[in-house]
Amino acid sequence: MYFVSGRHAKKDLVDQYIRNLMKQLNIHRFTKRELMIEFKSVLEDEADGLCIGDTKEAVISIATKDKSFMRQMQALAHEMVHARQFFRGQLTCDGGFAWKGRKADGFHYKNQPWEKEAYKLERELFLDCFPFDELKV
Repeated sequence: MYFVSGRHAKKDLVDQYIRNLMKQLNIHRFTKRELMIEFKSVLEDEADGLCIGDTKEAVISIATKDKSFMRQMQALAHEMVHARQFFRGQLTCDGGFAWKGRKADGFHYKNQPWEKEAYKLERELFLDCFPFDELKV
């Protein structure tokens, strides 16, 4: 189950995109887990997106100010990978980050295993899941 809040463009398109991402990431079947996606003007540290969660729920925040719609959608794909990582218990953040049960606070941002996976998959997910055929120019 998922919920979307905040002001964002092309609501029907975004809704279809989220459903496509959930199916592609195989998290659509997690019916007892909640995914909350919020579109906010600005995020901490000027991030494009953030995700926090656990095995029961995940909250994704996407920045909108000065970000193109397509950039927001690619950020959403990236953060959806993190949501899957939380739901599966691969990524935890109780008192510090842990990856697959091992403490992982010492990594630089780009070397964090969960970020490597998200960066690796975000473009492919975006291209495969975004409903380009329904986009009106």
